[in-house]
Amino acid sequence: MQQSKMNLSDDLVILINRLALNGDIRMAGIVLQTYVIRSWKLETEVARQYVIQYFQDHYPKQLQRYVKKRRKRN
Repeated sequence: MQQSKMNLSDDLVILINRLALNGDIRMAGIVLQTYVIRSWKLETEVARQYVIQYFQDHYPKQLQRYVKKRRKRN
């Protein structure tokens, strides 16, 4: 990936931050994945891995809560 692709716009970061901190990390993930697929022209699986890594780095507590809730449902 090029360096310019690695930077997210400020508006996108603010939106993802608000969604993740308000407990809607799933929606934040959908927004980020859609952005990555459309803007960076990546395949779905590569975009999904990027989104998971992004949330592991920036929102580990929220991601952990989401994964825990999802495991209980299954």
